[in-house]
Amino acid sequence: MCKLIFSDIDGTLIFSATKKRPEDIVCEYKDGVEISCITPRQAELFPKLSGVIPVTTRSIEQYLRIHFPSGFSPKYALVDNGGTLLINGQPEQEWTKNSLGIVEKCADELARCRRSMENDVHRSFEIRLVDGMFLFTKSDNPELSLEQLKSVVGEQVECFAVGAKLYAIPAEINKGSAAKRLRERISPSCTTICAGDSAMDISLLRIADTAVFPEDLRGLVDVANSVVFPRERFCEQVTEFFDRFQ
Repeated sequence: MCKLIFSDIDGTLIFSATKKRPEDIVCEYKDGVEISCITPRQAELFPKLSGVIPVTTRSIEQYLRIHFPSGFSPKYALVDNGGTLLINGQPEQEWTKNSLGIVEKCADELARCRRSMENDVHRSFEIRLVDGMFLFTKSDNPELSLEQLKSVVGEQVECFAVGAKLYAIPAEINKGSAAKRLRERISPSCTTICAGDSAMDISLLRIADTAVFPEDLRGLVDVANSVVFPRERFCEQVTEFFDRFQ
């Protein structure tokens, strides 16, 4: 049976170096600082998972700085929350053009979001327009900042807080829509397995025939065929689960 596997990256395939154990392997550095890790078991399995399609809110640059184990080199990757399709590490221009058209339709709402961020007394980071697709910043009080952001948007923009990180993203640029569109291109009839670990992955999980997520998201995912793992070992268990489908 034909299968397509789409997976979030941070918290799903790799984890923060702040949780690193002595035996874990660093797979990402920034300015010489350890950023992300995988376990030794994942390092064994990754070379067998080249068919997995990463789906991430990371920018192009952030995705390309991850050093996955040798042999894991996915042909496709969806970055910028699905706004950019990378094929063998290069952006597909038509996909990007379509996404920037969506951004243009949301220009007024995104401008309101930027003003809200600029005036937010809790903001603790610069405001970035990531690859031209969405706004990003950080807050010392993300719940309050998110509430303020949501008060200025309509239906064209969605806002998220993940830890201290704040996002204002065109609603049509989401992981689920992007994965669905890519599935139509590759093989519409394939069974789809999707994995993710946060509220920003819900749209991706909802398009899946089988959704894989940590137990604390159970109440947010309404997919009949679900596989639920404890968050503590989520990355390793997701990798082992994918291995069984290769």
